[in-house]
Amino acid sequence: MRLSAGRRDIFDGVMAAGAVQVTKPGQTLVAEFDTPCDFIHIRLPRHFVETDGLGARMADAAGRVLRDPLAAQLARSLADRPHAREPLYAESIARTLLLRLAAHQAVPPTTCPLPKWRLRRVQDYLESNLSEAVTLIDLAQVAGLSRSYFAAQFRATTGYRPHDYVVAHRIDRAKAMLAEDHTPLVEIALAVGFQTQAHFSTVFKRCTGTTPGRWRLAHLPQR
Repeated sequence: MRLSAGRRDIFDGVMAAGAVQVTKPGQTLVAEFDTPCDFIHIRLPRHFVETDGLGARMADAAGRVLRDPLAAQLARSLADRPHAREPLYAESIARTLLLRLAAHQAVPPTTCPLPKWRLRRVQDYLESNLSEAVTLIDLAQVAGLSRSYFAAQFRATTGYRPHDYVVAHRIDRAKAMLAEDHTPLVEIALAVGFQTQAHFSTVFKRCTGTTPGRWRLAHLPQR
């Protein structure tokens, strides 16, 4: 996807699951999607943010793509839980989200973002080699940069450390396979780069909160 505000590009590439982006009040944000995707848009009244003095702190986080798995889970709970429409529940989740995102108010990184063509090379390489062991050295070589410089630029661009991005991509591919058919879990594990089904199940549950088998039961179309 591509995110832009006015003439400035905020993000352009493959945005992995769990990424969060904060937009300033009154700012127009344009999103262009290359493929179908799911996202949650939470809009808060200005006075709600400023009541607790979080406005200035949130301003520092605005305009960046952030990596915060807990914030993403909190947002999803508004859509998944039966009591999400209760005003008090929604308000408590919103306040917790504000505190989480305000914690990102540290000075934004000064590292330059990874150029689009380098990022695309890395993403294409990962897509073609997802079933293999992919290391930081491999990705840095594909990008044509040193390990440390690549890691810093990659995180400044995507909000992810390279390893976390690879894991998120593996889990996303696994979800797609789980939702397609009844391929054995061990085959899916190997296809997305895990050496054992046990390791795959452990990582999958850590990222999604449920096991691959239960996720499949909830998402595989009934035939």
